[in-house]
Amino acid sequence: MTRALSSSWRLPSWVSTLLSALILIALASSTALAGKPTVAILGLEVVDASGNIDQTTTAVAHDLTEGLRSRAKAGAGPYQLATGSDKELIDEKLINNCDTEAIACMSEIGKNLGADYLIYGRLEKRPDGYAVTINLLNVGKKKLEKAKSPLMIAQRDTAAVAAASRKAYNDLTGTSELGTLVVQANAQRGTVLLDEEPKGNLNSGTATLTGLKEGRYRLAIEADGYARSPDVVVTIRSGETTTQPVTLVEGAKGAEPGPTISRTGTTSQSESNIWKPVFVVSLAATAGLAGYSAFAFYKQGTSADELNMASNKPVGTSDKFGPSDCNSADADVTAFLKEPCKWHKQHKYTAYAAVGVGVVVVGSGILAFMRGSSERSAPVAAVPPSTGHRARKKRQFSVTPVVSVDGGGATFQIDW
Repeated sequence: MTRALSSSWRLPSWVSTLLSALILIALASSTALAGKPTVAILGLEVVDASGNIDQTTTAVAHDLTEGLRSRAKAGAGPYQLATGSDKELIDEKLINNCDTEAIACMSEIGKNLGADYLIYGRLEKRPDGYAVTINLLNVGKKKLEKAKSPLMIAQRDTAAVAAASRKAYNDLTGTSELGTLVVQANAQRGTVLLDEEPKGNLNSGTATLTGLKEGRYRLAIEADGYARSPDVVVTIRSGETTTQPVTLVEGAKGAEPGPTISRTGTTSQSESNIWKPVFVVSLAATAGLAGYSAFAFYKQGTSADELNMASNKPVGTSDKFGPSDCNSADADVTAFLKEPCKWHKQHKYTAYAAVGVGVVVVGSGILAFMRGSSERSAPVAAVPPSTGHRARKKRQFSVTPVVSVDGGGATFQIDW
C-alpha cells in the first residue's frame, strides 16, 4: 500500500494561551538602582615590612574588600557598584604601568573600569593588628575626595572585619549608620509599631521614624476607628530613607481582620490554605504536560515528513497521513507509521493528562483564592460556645471536562 505523509505543526489554542502566560511571568523583573554614580572598589593591596605576607593577612584584606563591595551592592550611600569592577589594586597597577598610586594613574584605572569614583587602599600587618588605609577618588575630576587612615583592626574576627568595612565605607561616602522610615497611611492619627513596639505617631497620615538600625522590621499601625493593619515587613538600609504606604480598614480599634473563629472562641487557619500548594503544584504539572504534548505534536509532524522524504514508494497527493491511520490493522502501514504514531499517542495522552490536571488547577484555584479571600474579607465575631459559630453557606461547583484530539478544556459552574 502506498501512503503519502504530510503534516503541519499547529499548537492547540489552550496550549498557546498557557505558554503566553508563562512567558509574560518570566519577563517580569525588578528594575535596578538608577541615578546613582558608580563606584569601583579595588581589592586592598597587602603590605608587610618584613616581606613575609601570610595567608591570614591576605584573608583579612579579602574579607574587608568584600565588606566594602557589599555595602555598595546593597545600595547603601550615594553610589552603586560599577559592573565588572571587582579587580585587584596590585593587578590594575601592573596593567596600567603604575609604579605608585599617583592620582593621574589611579584616575586612568577608574576610567578604564567605567566608574565615576574609585575606592582603593592597602592593608599593613603590624604587631598590634592590621592598619588599613582607604581612599576615595573622583575619577572625572582626578581629585582625592577623602582618605580613611589609619583604620585599625585588632585581629581577624568576622564581626570586627564587618564593623571595620561598614565604618570605612560610611566615613568615605558620608553614609549614615542609621536609616529613616516614612510611613503614609489613610488614617490621620494613630500609633506606628515596629516589631510590636510603639515607635511614633501618625500626624496628618504621615509618620517619620529616624535613627533606625539597618535590618528588617515588622510594621503595623493602630488607629481609633480602624482595624489594626496587617504586619508589613520593611527593610531599612543605613543612610537611606524608605517610604512604606499602609492602608487601614475601618472598624473597631484592635479588631483583627480575616481569621475564622472556632466554636471554642480560638482562631483557626482558613481552610483554603491547603489548596494553595495544590494549586501551585498542579499548575506546574499542567504546564509541563502541555509543553511535552506540544513537543510530541511537533515530533509527530517532523517524523512523518522525514518518512515521506526517505520513502522510495510512489507518493499520492490525496492519501495523507491522519491520526486514524495509527489504528490500521495493515502490517505494512503499522510498520511504516511506527515513528509518527508513537509521537501521536504521546501527544494525545499527555494532552488528556494536561486537561485532567487542568481541572484540578481550576478547582484548587477557586478553593485557594476565591473562597479564601471572601472569608478573610468578612471578620467573624467570637461567640459563646453554647451558641456555636456562624454557619456559612457552602459553595457548590461542578467541573465538566471537554476533550478532543487537538486540545481540550473544561467548563465549570459555581452556585453561590
